[in-house]
Amino acid sequence: MGYENDFAGTEPVEIDIEGRKFKYKPVTGGDENSWLSDIMVVTPGKGANVVNWGMYNKKKLQNITQVPYDAADIKKILGVEKTWVDLTTDQRYDLLSRLKPGLFDKLINGMKKIDAPDEKTIKNSQA
Repeated sequence: MGYENDFAGTEPVEIDIEGRKFKYKPVTGGDENSWLSDIMVVTPGKGANVVNWGMYNKKKLQNITQVPYDAADIKKILGVEKTWVDLTTDQRYDLLSRLKPGLFDKLINGMKKIDAPDEKTIKNSQA
């Protein structure tokens, strides 16, 4: 076929940030399409739609399937006795949003790198 790299994987991918291992399920075009009504905002006075990058990142963070933090860490930060798997979507975002900005940025950039098209995909789209 030759176009396998055009498709998002279905298995979570590890993001290693200074020894901290997160797992992230790659986003698909269908995922992003379903978020449009939530992530697009109208620019006042211009009427143009722009992406609300904060909301976009929040949506992508929902695809984090594993974090390096155990129930004791989560209890210390959020005050609830739950594992990552048992947290609600809002609690998961609350935990991740409390990361130091540098670590949070590296996590976002790790997700972007996984979701970015590779060189072969870019060449195929330009043909």
